[in-house]
Amino acid sequence: MNMIDFFNFRKTRRRTETKTKNERRAVVALGGGGARGIAHFGVMQAIGESGIKTERIVGVSMGSLVGAMCAMEPDIRRVQANAMELLHSPTFKKKLAKVYGTAAPTTEETWEGYFAWYERLKNAITPRKFRRASHGQSLMSENILNEAIDCLLPDIDLADLPTRLSVVAVDLLSGHRIVLEKGSLRKAVRASTSIASFFPPVPWGDMLLCDIGTVDSIPVTVAKSYASDLTIAVDVGQEHTKITHCKTAFEVLMRMEDIGERLMRRYVSKDADLIVRPNVSEVSWFDFKHPEKLIEAGREAAREALLPLRKELIG
Repeated sequence: MNMIDFFNFRKTRRRTETKTKNERRAVVALGGGGARGIAHFGVMQAIGESGIKTERIVGVSMGSLVGAMCAMEPDIRRVQANAMELLHSPTFKKKLAKVYGTAAPTTEETWEGYFAWYERLKNAITPRKFRRASHGQSLMSENILNEAIDCLLPDIDLADLPTRLSVVAVDLLSGHRIVLEKGSLRKAVRASTSIASFFPPVPWGDMLLCDIGTVDSIPVTVAKSYASDLTIAVDVGQEHTKITHCKTAFEVLMRMEDIGERLMRRYVSKDADLIVRPNVSEVSWFDFKHPEKLIEAGREAAREALLPLRKELIG
């Protein structure tokens, strides 16, 4: 049996399965949040351990990448190991450092200063990158995204995944939210993770797609439209925080995006049957230095949130 036959077999089998008496099924909405999205791995592990069957994953931004990995491989520990291998590799760290315009840090103390997000962002917008933004579609090259996605995901069709997956992005041309269920898996995830203005948008037919995370960072509405039983939302966004100053136009712009994203996240979360909120709000979106801690935070939060359902399933 070749690889395509294998995926088609898995897809056919999953759609003919019948629900047992006490079984609960869920559509899981994995939100955006950059590095905080690594916590999704722990959440998916806890959902699997609870006995709840994931019938579909709906992902946006980092949630689309983690969702794609989990939809492709049922062994969550193997999925986690693959992610850790990339995140701990010297190549990934060097490329991440290059994106922010500085040499890769060599000590833990250096990493702490390296991930002061606003300082990194200011450093990233060099005169060269500013000229690039003035004449192109992004501040940065898509290479770091492409190489990470190509390393973690096979070049297959979305429709051939063993677990159903929906990838959410936005079409810059029409202004509509777009839900991808077929087509190139790698390309779909690239579209959903391409942060507007930071990375180039992705052409898709007559559309131009990018990350919708700043306005729709948890795809609960989309997930709810599929659910036959439970809708589980995973919120890896940051909590409300006060700031001491807002001095520049750029700071004002970034602060308004942060406020808008947080208000929208709070609004859409109400439609979920269950919300999992890992304790990762203090982690910057580009802070990949402790992925194991993020996974554990997701696992702990999900186990606690799922406890009432676990008791129901056992009883």
